[in-house]
Amino acid sequence: MTQRIGNEIGITVAAAMISKYIKDASEYVNYTNQIKETVLDLAADIIPERDVSCQVNVADNIEKGIMYLTITGTSAEAGDDGEVGRGNRSNGLITPCRTMSLEAVCGKNPINHVGKLYNVLGTEIAREIVKRGQGDILEAHVKLLSQIGRPITDPWVNSIELIPADNVNFNSVKKIAEEVSNEKLSKESFIDLRRRLIAGKVQVY
Repeated sequence: MTQRIGNEIGITVAAAMISKYIKDASEYVNYTNQIKETVLDLAADIIPERDVSCQVNVADNIEKGIMYLTITGTSAEAGDDGEVGRGNRSNGLITPCRTMSLEAVCGKNPINHVGKLYNVLGTEIAREIVKRGQGDILEAHVKLLSQIGRPITDPWVNSIELIPADNVNFNSVKKIAEEVSNEKLSKESFIDLRRRLIAGKVQVY
């Protein structure tokens, strides 16, 4: 996964390793370092003008023995086989020329699956911003990007684009967007969203 802000590019690599080929933790760390250096070398060749950083398997905690080790080399063994498909949008639309996600929502864990939660949350944030704008905001586009290991209430990227109505002071609508975003990304809001998803009260396709 890659995100760019200005000239800075952050790359997150999730590289599952097959446990029977890894002798110990030091060898595992050596491999993750090799992956990181390979990505950075490639980036230096392709986009030398960019400031690139790379993180590999960011959920690891070597001291506690937590590493991205698998039996098969895929996440399918943990039930993440993508069977739902990526054509199902939480808003019911496939909109390649407008803000959208490639992540499916149905069938995913409503507690901590960010592909599910951020999809729904992004839509709810955008709708609430427009609602509170009372005609001063014509459109709101919300992009939420997570990173493994980050708290779900703290997205790696939280980007909101606003299209205000004519002659509207942008700072006033910006304040509305910030207030809604802070409210919706709170712990209490996520608990409420989880409850509504489990109860089937949220549109997911």
